[in-house]
Amino acid sequence: MRATIRVRVLAVDGPQVWLAVSGRLARSTAPMLTEALRLREAEGFTALFVDVGTLADDWELTLEEIRAVFPCDKRMAFHIIGSADDLRLQPGHDRRFVFHPGPASAWTVWVRGPSTTPSTRGRKKAARPSVRTRSRRSSLGSIT
Repeated sequence: MRATIRVRVLAVDGPQVWLAVSGRLARSTAPMLTEALRLREAEGFTALFVDVGTLADDWELTLEEIRAVFPCDKRMAFHIIGSADDLRLQPGHDRRFVFHPGPASAWTVWVRGPSTTPSTRGRKKAARPSVRTRSRRSSLGSIT
């Protein structure tokens, strides 16, 4: 059985993008997920909310190979939505990752807007962002 992975853009707001990933994470599909994430990075997004709740792990990849799927740019923040076990990533091991047990907690962070620095001291409170949603398919589409 050939593995398939699908990456869909669900919402965009400034430097934030909300992605839904479904299908199977395997050696054959990991490069396509990497490509989709790097494409978002090239588009200027720095906060990627990645819903992996429906992503199945085929256990073909090592933990290091899974981490390598995500671009290494220090400006990037990946908000992983779903169980941390879905990607076998452990909280605290990589500062790029923020884990959310479900969409509700991720949405709370999304509405606050991106933080460009760890400290908010001396910064004005950001206005509540308006969320534009669009239903468009990833330019990568489905990969089989």
